[in-house]
Amino acid sequence: MVIARNSAFSVVQSNARIAALYAQGLVDYLRDRGLDTDGLRETADHPSGAAPGEASLSAWVTLLERSARQLGEPALPAVAGASLQPRHLGPLGHVLMSCDTLEDAYRHLARYIRLLGQIGQPKLVIKGEQAQLQWHWPYASAPPQSVALFMLAARVRFMRWLTADPNLVVDARIHGDAPGPIDAFREIFGGSVRFGGARSELVFPSTTLQKPVAMADAAFRKHAEQRAADLLEDLTGHPPLLRQIKHALLQRMASGEVALDDVARELHMSPRTLQRRLKGLDTSFHGVLESVRSNSALQLVTQGQTPLAEVAFVLGYSDQSTFNSAYKRWHGTSPGRARRAAQT
Repeated sequence: MVIARNSAFSVVQSNARIAALYAQGLVDYLRDRGLDTDGLRETADHPSGAAPGEASLSAWVTLLERSARQLGEPALPAVAGASLQPRHLGPLGHVLMSCDTLEDAYRHLARYIRLLGQIGQPKLVIKGEQAQLQWHWPYASAPPQSVALFMLAARVRFMRWLTADPNLVVDARIHGDAPGPIDAFREIFGGSVRFGGARSELVFPSTTLQKPVAMADAAFRKHAEQRAADLLEDLTGHPPLLRQIKHALLQRMASGEVALDDVARELHMSPRTLQRRLKGLDTSFHGVLESVRSNSALQLVTQGQTPLAEVAFVLGYSDQSTFNSAYKRWHGTSPGRARRAAQT
């Protein structure tokens, strides 16, 4: 089966973006194969609202699918994904390589995935002895199988890089019909490969998540995360003051020192000045604190295994019942139900 010729533009929103460095990974691979990639330049200009260093996701998907057709290689998207180098991850790569374990790295991948563009949210699901790393397409249209193949192969590539284990084996489950013989896919993933499922995901023993990251560096980690957080805030359009406040709250949350006076003192301004500047941004200190807690709670509850009592403590709540009430106010359900739903 060949990929439909017009699938890229029919499934990708015209203003969706991909990080230029990440997109360059595909371009580098195709150039090594001797293919002409100049066509990308015609459509990869910054779309409306794009930040510097981003390109058109639609143009990138078109290049990916067109190249697979031109070479007559249905497995090309996966082969290209498996060819990525650490430099193609940019600052996100620095964060991942400073993590302690693969599980730690995947938590940070979910947190900072926007640095790679609007390419979908990874979801890590642990079910007893099995772990699933799912790929979710963020648009209402049907997910392109070519993109799923590229993304999952790239994640296997980086799992092996992070652990310094070139023989690490995973199983792959890919949505849609097999585009051709699956031997090439088995060679990339190492384990079994099945097509025809409802979603695309990697499957491997949950113990694999505890593999140490070979380059873990606690001293470098703080710098790498701060850089990634700053870039993420820039991409989402938050003013520098909000970025500073949110960073201060995240650092202080577990200690409970999240009062207006505490944060104002850290930012070297009076509480009144801080309140006035926030009012000029059409928000309030309470609103920022609620936003930080809400977003952190959603990530810790739905994407982690930390006991809910510890989640409440990390977010600065003195008891779990208060946290439960806040979570239900934010997300319309209890944290216990939200975690169970995320794991099904």
